[in-house]
Amino acid sequence: MKKYLFFLCFIFAFQFVNAAKIDLNTASLQELKTLPLTSQQAQDIYNHRFYIDYFKSIYDLREIDSIDQATLNELKPLVSVSHYQIEDEAALRRDEIYYLIEQLGSNEGLQEGMSDVWEDYLMTPRNINKMPFSDILNLPNTSAIDVAAILQRRANGDTLTNYRDLRFSPGISYYGARNIQHYVYYEEPPISNRVFVDYQMKYSDAPYTDEVMDMYKESMLISYEKRQSYWGYFNMQSNRSAVMNKFRIRFMNEWKAGILTNSVKGNESFLLDKNDKLAADVKYYLGYEKEFDLFGKNFLKIYAGNYRATFGEGLIMENTDSFSPRQTGYGFNKRIIGIIGDLSRTQEYSLRGAAIDWKRNDLNAVLFLSNDKKDAVIYDSNSNGVLDKDDYALCYITTTSNFSNDELEDAETFYNSYGMDISIAPRKDAVEENLIGGHLEYSPFIGTHIGFTGYEATYDRDFVVPDSLQELQNILISDPVVADQKWKMADAEITNMYSTKTADYDRNYRRVYGFDWLTTLNNTSFQGEYAEMEVDGKPFKLGDDPKAIIVSSYTQFENLNFLTMFRQYDLGFDNPYQRSFSESERYDDTVFNNLTYGLRNTLLTDLYLNSAQPSAERGFYFETRYQFHRMFTITKAYLDLWERLSDGRRGLRFQGTLEFKPIHQLRFRIRHKVQIKRYDEDLYRGKSQADETELQMITYLSNFDRISMGIIYAKVLQPPYLSILSNPAFAGDPDMAQAITTTDGDMIYVDYTHNFNENLRVEGSMAYWKAYGASFWDFEDVELDFEQTDRGFKSWFTFSSRISNNLYISFKYKYKQFLTRQLEYRDYNAIPASGEWYFERVEHKENIIRLQLDWKF
Repeated sequence: MKKYLFFLCFIFAFQFVNAAKIDLNTASLQELKTLPLTSQQAQDIYNHRFYIDYFKSIYDLREIDSIDQATLNELKPLVSVSHYQIEDEAALRRDEIYYLIEQLGSNEGLQEGMSDVWEDYLMTPRNINKMPFSDILNLPNTSAIDVAAILQRRANGDTLTNYRDLRFSPGISYYGARNIQHYVYYEEPPISNRVFVDYQMKYSDAPYTDEVMDMYKESMLISYEKRQSYWGYFNMQSNRSAVMNKFRIRFMNEWKAGILTNSVKGNESFLLDKNDKLAADVKYYLGYEKEFDLFGKNFLKIYAGNYRATFGEGLIMENTDSFSPRQTGYGFNKRIIGIIGDLSRTQEYSLRGAAIDWKRNDLNAVLFLSNDKKDAVIYDSNSNGVLDKDDYALCYITTTSNFSNDELEDAETFYNSYGMDISIAPRKDAVEENLIGGHLEYSPFIGTHIGFTGYEATYDRDFVVPDSLQELQNILISDPVVADQKWKMADAEITNMYSTKTADYDRNYRRVYGFDWLTTLNNTSFQGEYAEMEVDGKPFKLGDDPKAIIVSSYTQFENLNFLTMFRQYDLGFDNPYQRSFSESERYDDTVFNNLTYGLRNTLLTDLYLNSAQPSAERGFYFETRYQFHRMFTITKAYLDLWERLSDGRRGLRFQGTLEFKPIHQLRFRIRHKVQIKRYDEDLYRGKSQADETELQMITYLSNFDRISMGIIYAKVLQPPYLSILSNPAFAGDPDMAQAITTTDGDMIYVDYTHNFNENLRVEGSMAYWKAYGASFWDFEDVELDFEQTDRGFKSWFTFSSRISNNLYISFKYKYKQFLTRQLEYRDYNAIPASGEWYFERVEHKENIIRLQLDWKF
């Protein structure tokens, strides 16, 4: 018995001693840095294990150049080497990069489809010694300067064998190398002949945004005491859940296939509607990608089904339903250039057909074909009292809810029975679009190319915008008096929409073409794109049709980068696939934005709410990041000066963030934003200035835990009504003159992240705000929330758990309580004779759930 007790004590003692040692095969980089090593030696040990091989014994350390015998002797009593067995290379790699895969899986909006490509590269990296320029550039947070540095080293005959080779390539930045490292190998990938399967489910019951609810709740029966709206007609309060299912399968990085079903808010069922028709949107693709040798290295992509096509700066082709302001194409605003499979939730501007993308080091050729039915706004152009297939289309529309045409027609019949005239409405699959396009690019030397892109889309229904302004106003707005009062210069974006049929021509197509370029010179890259949309000009003559241009330069140093950009988009350049840099989306400040109550059909507000096209504007944009001291960094600062071409409104937007980091675990940030509309028109009622200042403290704790606290103060300045200023100012006068109007508000918040262990994490936030006229954008985990109510409180938390090696789950709960804004109703520019005329303020409480499940094997 004593022998057994002695043996058990020996085992526990041995485990205790080993527990105090650092295991070379499992230690993190931070743990290695606690050893008596230089920072470079710790990095070399970590890189050897990650990129070359695990350690079989402590003496394997001598295979690392920076580890000499003296260092080895010093490490012997401090480290251990555990037994390892590589049973599944993919599972091991998934463990190493779990945090990156988790981030990509939660992406929304513009980067939603691109995250699939990046995740594939994470799981099955490609050999960086063979990748072409565009494929490396498509990796997250890489610049053309970084890519040119890699290709130049390869051209000199060097082979990159590890991360150290990559990092010390002349011209590459620290951030470029760090961002690339997880997506590439330096030899042929060890994972071969492997099938990967990925299933993802996302469920959310988040309510509609305030703007969307205003659209649906606006009465369609203005002249009747019994007011009715789409919100009540479709019982939208009870149908707000949305479910997305995505299934992908691939064989290495060669054969790829996937299918997606997406049920949006407003559907009574996740799959079928009440007429047993498919209610969910469905997308799918089959792809083949292959690298082969034929007179040099060749790279081929072939996709059938739904795909995404992006070229240049997004002037001609980038088919997504999402709008992103100030999308520069750098950093976190990347574009994936070329053809990829598309399982994003983009529907209206999805391309469905076939595409082929062939490239080699100096040449790239792409051909893409698409046949798809698009939603559009239809109006009663033949005046027969119904919306039918012979009526004209006004434009494309991305609808918020997926109501069927039968449901919309039933609602319109109901409203018309009260004497309304609903002669314009959105329709599902109203226009069949046949699109053919291509891209040809030539690279004369490393880091330089010029490309030509174009497409032609033909339609089975005419797009016609009436030449007569009065006729157009009558189609859109029910009351001609309101139309005369509310139609402004900014509505020129509506009158300049594209028509396939005018007094000068009659055609069934839209053509857009142009060219893009990029070149690198030392640590600076120059790029741009020029495009024209053919209307009545000649195809090979520049400048005689509506046009758009964007040019930029990007300079990169180790601790500094600087971006300069100029853009100009003509009013008539109505390209539905344009997604280039802009400050605001198309139809901003038009009747689609400001006159929901007066529109003949309130659903036309979706033209603004879901617009993905940039507005017609001209401007300069500057952005920088600068670490001027070890403790001080301007993490991001930008200045945008632009003019809206529809009405000449000039705007200014500035934002700068300064970070102070006295120690690695503690950071302080101050952010200030200024936005001025009509900065050169002091007497214009529409002039405004919004200022916002944020102070934030971030503390990084052990085990990657994090706590941050902050306060935001916002202020909005607006000029007085000129008619009030003209009145005499004496005591007791109800029309006493007033000075500049000031509204302000503030928000305080606490964010936290806690890792219970390597498989379970919780993150969340609590916030309280008072916003008497001001508003706040709040960035949550993967969502963006907008607060503009008088005061409110919210709290949310997200549990993320890796249940097993292949199964991940994320659950979010949010509670939000707020008081509606105080709204006064009265005649325009008048004060009620007596009393206060306010709508009753209501306290709202919301409980929101989001669930995400990922199964990967």
